[in-house]
Formats: sequence, structure tokens, C-alpha cells
Amino acid sequence: MAGDFYRVRGEIRRLIEDLEGKSRSGMDLAMDRMFALQPETYLRYEERFSELVRLLDCLREELDGIQDWGALDRIQRRVFFLEERFEDVDSVLRNRPRKIRSRISMESLFRVSSRAGGRQRTPPNGDIRSFEEAREVLGVDEKAQFPEVRRRFRKLMKELHPDIRMGDRSAEGQMRNVISAYEFLKQNMMPS
Repeated sequence: MAGDFYRVRGEIRRLIEDLEGKSRSGMDLAMDRMFALQPETYLRYEERFSELVRLLDCLREELDGIQDWGALDRIQRRVFFLEERFEDVDSVLRNRPRKIRSRISMESLFRVSSRAGGRQRTPPNGDIRSFEEAREVLGVDEKAQFPEVRRRFRKLMKELHPDIRMGDRSAEGQMRNVISAYEFLKQNMMPS
């Protein structure tokens, strides 16, 4: 599984380098379009793009030193955040609609990280096979509507997630069950 780790780390490095290049290109475009006519606007764009490049450079340096999936995941989330900030600035500069990154379901994210960590892959929806079982795992009654299920899921994730528990992964199995129960209810309660 070490090969997967280095492959993902390489993909993140390429994404960082791509964003750095796009940010520098954005600075050049702002210079071409605005410097002579609107120097104060150019300076705002230059400042934003420069800050993005600086932060991306820091992440690239940090990326070289990591050796575990948890740290890689944290860097990837920070890169995605910076990519969103880049998109905010660049879409206004280029006068185009903002691109939106597709969201990854919690189950997919957890399944990928579990497989990468050497654990066995969990089947879709884990072991959850019924509404009763899913509701029991989440601790909601059978009359609960989906908004209540969502609130309970979020509350449990805040309690069980390793980042909240200072890296303590002892509740990982329980967290996996909560995710599976939520995904089961989400698929079966939400109107199509």
C-alpha cells in the first residue's frame, strides 16, 4: 500500500504545482488588464494571488516530510480549501462563472482511506441492512425525519472523529458504523 501513498502524494504535489502556476498566470493577467487603469484593483489581486502562492509553497514543503495517511489527508483538505479560494479570485478576474469542486461522500472518503491503510475494504453501506439497525446505530427513533438524522450524524461525527479526539483512533470502528448507517438512511429516506 506504500505505492498508493506515494501515488496520492504525487497527485497532491501536481495539484499544488498546477495551482501555483495558475496563480502566477492570474497575477500576469491582472497586471495586463488592470495595472495601468486600476492600480488599486491590481494590487488587491496581486496580494491575493501572492498569498495563495506562498501558502501553496508551504504546503509543498510540508508534503515532502509526511509519511502517514492522516497527515496526507489534512494537507489534501488544505489544498482543496486553497483551490476554492483561488477559484473565488480567478473567476472574478476572468469574469466567468465559478467552478465548483464535486463533493466526496463521507463513505467514499472513508472507504478509500481504509483500503489505503491496509485494512480490508468495507462493502457499500457497511453491515447496515435495515432501517431499524441504522436508526439504532445513530440513536434516533423510528419516527425521526431526515433533518433529525442529519443533525444526529453530525453530532456523532464531532464526537468520534480522530481530528477532534487529538488523533485518538479508538472510535474508528464506531465512526465507520455511524457513516454506514447515515449513508443507508440517506439513500433510503431521501426522495429521488
